[in-house]
Amino acid sequence: MTETSAPSTPTKRRIGARSIAALLALILGVGLLPLGTITYWGHRTVTDTERYLETMQPLAYDEDVQDSLSVFLTEKIEEQVDPEALVNQLFAGLIEQYPALKALVPVVSGAIDSLIAQVVDRLVRSDQFKQLWDLANTAAQKGLMAILEGRDDGPVSLQGDAVVLDISSIIDQVKQGLVDRGFAAAANINVPEADRQIVLLEAPQLAQIRTIYSLTSPIAVALFFFAILLLVLAVVLARRRPRMVAWAGGGAAAGGLVLIVGLGIGETVFVNTLEGTPFEKASQTFYDQLLKFLYNGAYAIVVLGIIVLAVGLYLCGARWAVELRAAVNNLADDVARNIPAGPITSSGASVAAHARWLRVGVGVIFTIIVVIGSDLSVARTIWAALIALVLLAVIQVWAAAGRRAPAEQVNA
Repeated sequence: MTETSAPSTPTKRRIGARSIAALLALILGVGLLPLGTITYWGHRTVTDTERYLETMQPLAYDEDVQDSLSVFLTEKIEEQVDPEALVNQLFAGLIEQYPALKALVPVVSGAIDSLIAQVVDRLVRSDQFKQLWDLANTAAQKGLMAILEGRDDGPVSLQGDAVVLDISSIIDQVKQGLVDRGFAAAANINVPEADRQIVLLEAPQLAQIRTIYSLTSPIAVALFFFAILLLVLAVVLARRRPRMVAWAGGGAAAGGLVLIVGLGIGETVFVNTLEGTPFEKASQTFYDQLLKFLYNGAYAIVVLGIIVLAVGLYLCGARWAVELRAAVNNLADDVARNIPAGPITSSGASVAAHARWLRVGVGVIFTIIVVIGSDLSVARTIWAALIALVLLAVIQVWAAAGRRAPAEQVNA
């Protein structure tokens, strides 16, 4: 009597610690990438005086910004000057003797208003103002740093719950310009301290911002690179690396898109906040310029993520991917057949033996080109991808030529 063995039950596949670690690294890397991009931009733009000036300088040449500043400064000066009262005071005796002259008071008052607007407008469009703009922004950057570090000195200071910019130097330049144009009474214009300041930010939670800055400043730059390192670690730990490469690339692209959407929402809020103020016309320009490098970084991350996603899909085990790689290999073999015997074919065997490491070297070159410079760039990322693609094609053909050489020698 024969014993029948019980049918074997399929073993359940266990998820090992390595796979869990890879998944956690992927989730953390994708989650930290947008935040790391923001902290990297903030650290470079706010704490670096040279980069801050590079960001803010173009605004001095923008017509919308010039128009907004001209309107704002003109309003502040005219608030302290009552042209009609000034004319009545200067010509009080004549008006009493010649009452008909009173009809000229509105005309002269309008001329004074026009003179103030003209002087202010010329100032904000002059080379002198561009120098004042750079000086003001240098002082503003240092003042913002002082606020973040808990000091309230400098032209940018904390007053109550408001972060304000002192524009006394610009107002003094306008007053001097009016005096130079023959309006001597402008020397007596006394703009109150409260009107010499522009509220930059309402900050009830500034104490919290300072605390966060003090804790995150040392790691602000490193956070972006730490997120990248986590994504690399996820690929290294994964058992199916091509699939993890695709997930990492797709996650990075999604994180970049989330950042772009967030910036768009912030832009709407910022523009709406300045609606109805003298700076309404320049709000869009100011926001775009201030966040220019951050926008570039977000778009570059999307492009980079798509490139990495494509690489992962190309290397995966799907049938279409296997067929595509086979077609690429056949194309490389066809090109290699047209290469005459010589140094390329003789060295091809060595290239074929070290092809994996050569491809890794191409990946390193691609990374260096992408991250070189002071900011991420879509154009540079695309150029890096094209250069990497050409180098990989050369390696593929070179290795194919090396594989053909021994076969031809046997056939001979």
